[in-house]
Amino acid sequence: MKLPDEWVEKAQTFLRDAHRHLEEGDYWLTCFEAQQAAELYLKALIVAETGVHPFTHDLVELLDTLNDIGYSVPEQLYTLCDALTPHYTLARYPGRKPVTYTKGLGERCLKYAEEVVRWVEEKASEALS
Repeated sequence: MKLPDEWVEKAQTFLRDAHRHLEEGDYWLTCFEAQQAAELYLKALIVAETGVHPFTHDLVELLDTLNDIGYSVPEQLYTLCDALTPHYTLARYPGRKPVTYTKGLGERCLKYAEEVVRWVEEKASEALS
């Protein structure tokens, strides 16, 4: 199945920027962009399947939607998405940071997002076969 181009292009931009911001030391921004990339990829798969997407930034909720429409979502993906979801909000609002944004956290967020992206791309590729 073909994922919607506009969703993938935006997600790829977020991933590219996350890599750059990691190198520049903007770790909070890396985590936010990683969450956004994962969100856009998950929504792209949902849109490709259903034509619509849930209006949420909760990655676990998006995985539940995919599960509901017939995808077998690995438990590990739930763990990664649960870790990424808070960075949509926490990274953007000063004074609301119960976490310290470090290089290690930025690297983990980026790795988690890339694993989500890889899973979505595999599922889309399998649907083409």
